[in-house]
Amino acid sequence: MIEHCLILLFVVSPIVTINFPPLNLYIGTGGDGYGVGSLPLGAQSPYSALRVGPDTSNTLDIPIIYEHCGGYHYSDEYINVFSHTHMVGAGLQDYGEIGLFPIQVEDDNQLQYMITSRLNYRSAFSHENERAEPGYYQVYLDTHKVNVELTATEQVGVHRYSFDEFNQRHRVMLIDSSYTLHTKACNQSYINIDTSKNEMTGSILFEGPFSKLSGGITTYFVITFTNLTNFGVWTNGQLAPGQTKIDGCSSGAYVILPDDQQQVTIHVGISFISIEQAHINLQMQTEQQSFDSIRELVQQKWLNEISRFQVCSISRKKTHSILG
Repeated sequence: MIEHCLILLFVVSPIVTINFPPLNLYIGTGGDGYGVGSLPLGAQSPYSALRVGPDTSNTLDIPIIYEHCGGYHYSDEYINVFSHTHMVGAGLQDYGEIGLFPIQVEDDNQLQYMITSRLNYRSAFSHENERAEPGYYQVYLDTHKVNVELTATEQVGVHRYSFDEFNQRHRVMLIDSSYTLHTKACNQSYINIDTSKNEMTGSILFEGPFSKLSGGITTYFVITFTNLTNFGVWTNGQLAPGQTKIDGCSSGAYVILPDDQQQVTIHVGISFISIEQAHINLQMQTEQQSFDSIRELVQQKWLNEISRFQVCSISRKKTHSILG
């Protein structure tokens, strides 16, 4: 027996884009019936508690549940929201808390319409304008003309939204603090806006098919912005401009960017312990570094993991005697 082994080695320059070996991260994101893989697509760090990525839907108003246990299905045409925790290969819907989504609206009336239903602000997308790498996800939202980039540490999701010019529309970020992948899982939620710190804090208690077996799980979060000058909250489909607190399982917040700002970076720290721990996770794991710096650090971790593996091919020599 002859064994040929190839050791995977990667050399990364800090000023050069990290190049991964050929990887297909879409494997397991499609399928029908019992063949559904239920694997989420998005960004995460190795061995992390957080997986930030898109939750998608098809042309139907109600997504087929068993096709969206991981939030993402390859055949879908719309992205509903970007949420921060996803299970891998599960057969039931659960988790998917804290939804963020960038939109562009003409006025308050259109914003009001958007928040009356989560399907009102979802966006069409195509796989041609989508990119998935270990620790990084990118997609262009066709409906709202926004390029979305995601990366993540162990407990922090980092979003970068780049808005195109779109008929002088207002650039808005929706924070659906009561969102869960399973539509009926939210049990309790609240969000608080602190303009002095340019941050939002809150929590959501959810009881999905798995999490309810342990009495439900509470996810605490801290969301930081570069500035908070034009904002508000909503509840039960009604906007409350300028208000800083809201609770309930049909509530959230929004931030309107200044007219001259076309790009924004948002850090979302989570914890299953407390808001204080979410603050600690956010500070220790990112130190408020730039999106590109965090992405590079996370992708280097993935390269370090990949480089531990060997790819081998085995050839077997077959011997024959003169007797056949």
